[in-house]
Amino acid sequence: MNKKIIIMLSTIFLTVIFSPISLVAEASLEDQQNFRIIWADSNISIDVSSQIDKPVSISETKEIDITVKYKLDLGEFFAKFRFGGLINRLILFRSISKDIPSAEINLSVECPKWCTATVEPSNVSIKISDEFNEAKAKVTFSINKTAPAFESSDITIKAEYKNKNNWGIRDSNNKTTVSFMPAYVSGLDYELEAEQNISPVNKTTIPINITNTGNGETIVSIKIENPPKNWNISVDSEITISVGATKQIYLIVTPVKTFKNETIQLTLTPNSTCSDTSMGAEYLDGKSVSLSVTLSNDGSFKEEDTPGFEMLILISIVVLVAVVILIVLLKRKKQ
Repeated sequence: MNKKIIIMLSTIFLTVIFSPISLVAEASLEDQQNFRIIWADSNISIDVSSQIDKPVSISETKEIDITVKYKLDLGEFFAKFRFGGLINRLILFRSISKDIPSAEINLSVECPKWCTATVEPSNVSIKISDEFNEAKAKVTFSINKTAPAFESSDITIKAEYKNKNNWGIRDSNNKTTVSFMPAYVSGLDYELEAEQNISPVNKTTIPINITNTGNGETIVSIKIENPPKNWNISVDSEITISVGATKQIYLIVTPVKTFKNETIQLTLTPNSTCSDTSMGAEYLDGKSVSLSVTLSNDGSFKEEDTPGFEMLILISIVVLVAVVILIVLLKRKKQ
């Protein structure tokens, strides 16, 4: 039999056998696809341009370039025919057109709840082939202040192909992850009565509540700035506070008795408790907070009044009179 006739008969046979359109024209797409005997598997891969090796701060917007690749994995049956040939086009696409269609790949991202991530475009079109063709996309993400400091996290990038046409290609999907960790963000709040009357005689203890409003466990160093001369002042030098927790410290003062008004200023310096110093101070050090309290003398100490000028004159006169009387008495006694 003539070779051309054999090819033609084979084409007609395959078209009839594998074309539900000709046999079940009124059936749904799903029914038509279920009717197929021969399928091709599709393969999706996602390449990430680079990984994130430094902590991500709240003020940053990170961009990740990705490459989406797609191809058909042809089995032994399809491998016998040239991919762009008539037989494969009839079996895969039910078409004799030489224009091979493109696969629509849906892209999406998943991230922690304290993170916002998008991918653009969210749909890419890739020419169908038995070799990888590719398209470019970009993932953009940022984090908010509740992101836990230095906690390893992932952004998941997904690519999905769904056969929405009457083609002999199976659905497929793939995903990849990009790991990152949020940077440390310090935050301190405090409660302190800003103006107080205190005794100039007794020791006064002033409580200060400090709250960690940052995103990581924090060591807070406390320093008294330029304390008044001759005052006895002490305070906790360092405390460790968990995220969202509050701790109380005590400022203890014993002033000089004659003071009137003095302002005591403290500096609170936060630092992350993370022990990985290789990250550098810029990722571990927090922003200092200043606070102050103004202290007034409550007047409980009263100094004794010192003799005035008139009193000194009176005393002098009394002493002088006493001396004169004493002299007169001594003279009388000698007589």
